[in-house]
Amino acid sequence: MSPTMTNMPSSKPTSSASPSSIPSVSYPPTRYPSAFPSAAPFVLFTYGESLYTDKDLGIQISVGLTARQIAQTGSRVSFANGEQSSISYHGMMDGAGIAHLPDGGYAYLSNSEKSSGRGGVYGLYFNKDGQITDYKALLTGSSRNYGGGMSPGTLGSRVTLLGGPSGGEYETVAVDNSNTSKPVFFTTEDTSNGELRRFEADGNGWDALHRFRWTTSLSAGKNSAASYYPNAEGIIYHNSTLYFVAKVTRTLFILDLNDMTYTSERTGSSWVGQGAFNSQPDQIIESDLDKPKFIYFTEDGGNAPGVHVRDRKGNYYTMSRGVPGGRYAGDETVGIAFSPDRRKFYFGFQDAGVLMEVTRDDDQPFN
Repeated sequence: MSPTMTNMPSSKPTSSASPSSIPSVSYPPTRYPSAFPSAAPFVLFTYGESLYTDKDLGIQISVGLTARQIAQTGSRVSFANGEQSSISYHGMMDGAGIAHLPDGGYAYLSNSEKSSGRGGVYGLYFNKDGQITDYKALLTGSSRNYGGGMSPGTLGSRVTLLGGPSGGEYETVAVDNSNTSKPVFFTTEDTSNGELRRFEADGNGWDALHRFRWTTSLSAGKNSAASYYPNAEGIIYHNSTLYFVAKVTRTLFILDLNDMTYTSERTGSSWVGQGAFNSQPDQIIESDLDKPKFIYFTEDGGNAPGVHVRDRKGNYYTMSRGVPGGRYAGDETVGIAFSPDRRKFYFGFQDAGVLMEVTRDDDQPFN
């Protein structure tokens, strides 16, 4: 079926602007007190309710979370057995994803945004206990591998010349794989008139990523992007709903693909707790659960770039951020991903080349 695109989505709002909720669960207490009194004997972890400063890491992070640095650009990666990687950790990290391994372990796959053939995709390998066991290059010789995205069975890596004879600034990809014989791919383009593209593939696997169907009117798509969603970046798909961000206008768009309606909101507009989301949204991910509770955002630029969270009601919170005016001022958070058991969360600072691992102090999985 050949897809079509109008010059703008319908203005009728959707009936639901965010993923549905999950049942509430009582958790053991964190090692830090809640910022607000509670009559219950347990402290329920809440993003951004209160932040504390980790001076060694140069970050502020939600009470109830602990972070540690696990990799640094230009340095060899330390393994759990005391050995080190044969190559140094890559620079200019950007999009990332988690690949499950047959032995129960997993790999953190990370794009490199370097130019002139120095980009690529790299893998940081973990055993089933979450310990680092290996680090290696998986794709080399490419340029400016941006957000990319996890496609069915493979990591889609953004390459400058992807998409046509003249290429394009394609940023991130999301996949609707509900029909495995006809997966639908959605791509954003990080230019002022970068159209949102939808195409159907003829099957799954790597070959499917090379078989595109373009919109019927490229000019209409460009005009729509310039008017409504310039410089689109992160994009995710969940249950017939497409979420993507336009970084220049700091807008989150939520498209109902069944009703062909949409809503939009300024990121960080409804704020709860400490912190702030004042700079440009970039990458986004959501829970892998059937009923996700949160959407996670990276942030490009500003005095204290961070990782922020949106709940199902449209409220925003800070998970972690650089200390305001500190070593990460003006940097960009990148590479957000969860371990398969959701007990470890990963994010990095691109310019500083630092990769962090975050866990909950109560040892519960992230929502």
